[in-house]
Amino acid sequence: MNKLVWQIREISVTESDECEPVEVMFEGRKGVECIMSRWRVNLEWWKRPVERDYFCVRLEGGIICELFRDMATGNWQLQRVYD
Repeated sequence: MNKLVWQIREISVTESDECEPVEVMFEGRKGVECIMSRWRVNLEWWKRPVERDYFCVRLEGGIICELFRDMATGNWQLQRVYD
């Protein structure tokens, strides 16, 4: 089962030199055990560019979540949590 975060919230992420998440501040600081998948989204480039790198990660303690990095701002946001 998964839970969509209805109001996407900005989170604090420590990232590697390759802009991949290493630690995530979610229910306390948690290290990233595994990046399960990664994909890039480019939407409505003709109106207002939206470019994001999405990651599905497993955190310490077994929490799996989906987060993204906004390429324009560098901000990280939590999109979904899987139980």
